[in-house]
Amino acid sequence: MKLSPERFRANLLGWFQPELRQMPWRESKDPYQIWVSEIMLQQTQVNTVKPYFKRFLEAFPTLEALAQSPSEKVLKLWEGLGYYSRARNLQKGAQFVLAEFAGEMPSRVEDLLKIPGVGPYTAGAIASIAFDICEPAIDGNVNRVFSRLYAYADPIDKPPAQRWLDQQVRILLDPVRPGDFNQALMELGATVCKPVNPLCQDCPLHTGCLAKIQADPEQFPIKSSKTKIKRLDLQVALIRYQGKYLLRQQRESGIFHQLWVLPWESDLSRLETLILNETGLQIAEPQAIGTVSHTLTHRQLEMQIWAIPELGKRTFPDLPGHWSWHDPCQNQAQAIPVAHQKIFKFLKEMPLFFS
Repeated sequence: MKLSPERFRANLLGWFQPELRQMPWRESKDPYQIWVSEIMLQQTQVNTVKPYFKRFLEAFPTLEALAQSPSEKVLKLWEGLGYYSRARNLQKGAQFVLAEFAGEMPSRVEDLLKIPGVGPYTAGAIASIAFDICEPAIDGNVNRVFSRLYAYADPIDKPPAQRWLDQQVRILLDPVRPGDFNQALMELGATVCKPVNPLCQDCPLHTGCLAKIQADPEQFPIKSSKTKIKRLDLQVALIRYQGKYLLRQQRESGIFHQLWVLPWESDLSRLETLILNETGLQIAEPQAIGTVSHTLTHRQLEMQIWAIPELGKRTFPDLPGHWSWHDPCQNQAQAIPVAHQKIFKFLKEMPLFFS
């Protein structure tokens, strides 16, 4: 039996309040805090985000503080969350709001969409939760809930399906409590209408769910074929001096942009040339000591590790500003991606190289 918009809202919001999970970003309607939380939560679990959110707001309690901070500090506080473009865009967005809106987060969706890194979902979340504006916030959880409610038979990630979904959510969106409505839908998808083993018996919308009636909710949502993961074989140099390792800040765009990494290239000769041209160091007799793997969204990194003989007391030219020595036993200011943190963990199992 299809639920009327009024019954749909009543069932969903009646379920939401008792089931509300405690999250620090739900304690405020500050649009800046909501924005930070929504960016952090993209493709990241709630429990992972909680401590990062707390530390981030302690360091940058206001939009102005984030806008004016050195980018390296922002990336360091993001270290471990991954998808570093989110952090870069968040700071660019804060700088944009400071310049274009005098530091005040705009409430209109069309203005929110002008902010770098803010798309329809984030704009809808900020507008509805912070400003009570009747605007949907459609994420993967909402995709799943609605594709099951209607047993939607086409790929949900295609433009026609997204237009249909936007229309359906707008019809049902609660005009009085749009922020709670959006959060309730997302909460329902995260905790009840789960990708695997959905808890249909606990769902406040189950009487109107076509996928449940068909007894096959896990069939939905239907998605386009997955993007094939591309394998990247990288050569990584371990250059050691007095217990420290040489890092390079990645200036080129792409993976690891602006982050501090062990020097790497696609082949060993290119790696040797890079190090020589930028530092004046001529490495000799590299020794292959193992491979470390790391998976990004659409890439599988296979990192061959090459140990360079200890530099000892030899002298070498002063390093340029985007090269630096790193002590893996100390908490230092450089933001290092998880892929290269894995390499240092790998080295801990090899005392000869790590001590």
